[in-house]
Amino acid sequence: MPVKPMTIKDLASFLKVSPSTVSRALNNHPDISLEVRQRVQQLAAELQFKPNSFAANFRKKQSKLIAVVLPKIYRSFIPDVIEGITKRLSADQFQTLVLITEDQLANEVEAIKQCCDMRVDGILLSLSNQTTDLQHLERCKTMGIPLVLFDNTLQSDAFASIHINDAAAAGLCADLINQQGSSRVAAVFGPEELSISQNRKLGFFSNLNKDIEVASCYAKDAQAAFRFADDQIKKHQTKVFFGISDEVLLGIVTAVKEHNLAKETLVVGFSDGLTMPFLHRELRYIFHDGKVVGTHAAEQILKSVAHGVNFNEHIEIPVELY
Repeated sequence: MPVKPMTIKDLASFLKVSPSTVSRALNNHPDISLEVRQRVQQLAAELQFKPNSFAANFRKKQSKLIAVVLPKIYRSFIPDVIEGITKRLSADQFQTLVLITEDQLANEVEAIKQCCDMRVDGILLSLSNQTTDLQHLERCKTMGIPLVLFDNTLQSDAFASIHINDAAAAGLCADLINQQGSSRVAAVFGPEELSISQNRKLGFFSNLNKDIEVASCYAKDAQAAFRFADDQIKKHQTKVFFGISDEVLLGIVTAVKEHNLAKETLVVGFSDGLTMPFLHRELRYIFHDGKVVGTHAAEQILKSVAHGVNFNEHIEIPVELY
């Protein structure tokens, strides 16, 4: 037979007091005498009683649950984001629910619906590659559930966002290439439909010297980036590359290594700095710290939950070229 969890009513029955007295005694309420508080707390300790936080939160009309909706989980950047979020939320006694959309808009829509049905206190959302508008988020506004966009975002005055200045950061990479005196560069961007790809492409080309010859492509994964980089090396002996992400950089660096050009090839791009610098010593990168992104996102959603409003602040996280 399953063991039934001990309840406040059970404690009250043992001690012959009311359940409300037990509840207040466990919370050290000054209206309850010290003698009664000690008796209640001693028995609770002996019986290893744990208060039902879900029931307490229900009475307070809070779930103490923040949903984190992510497009993918295997990117090296994402575990750091989750760590930053959960560490900050747990400090305020909030729990985290992680939902993965597999970069599918339909899954994102369903995830948001699930969050609303569960009455979570807030939602942190990194958009899928297929998301082009935020119409499906109107339900959150209607239900008064705060939502913060982070990392992969769309411009919106309706929701707060946490992001880096992608165009300015890509411009720093272009400045470095200008300083190298290169005559040719191969640039690899992510999926074309992503705003992050377009913004980084805009910043890169805006800063790059006009007399530098550029070959560019959109790559959906490391394999596509590898094929492009391999072709550029074979046909043009290209020795300067720009990559939009760790996944893209992995493809580029693999091609460089296969041609034994590691020591004479400059690769510059965006990275979390955990793996790629060890795979290619000549890598220069914009450090995109997932823990910082996660912490800022968590702080923003906690602020919205505490005030009961959906702030529409747009926080830009500074980055450096390493």
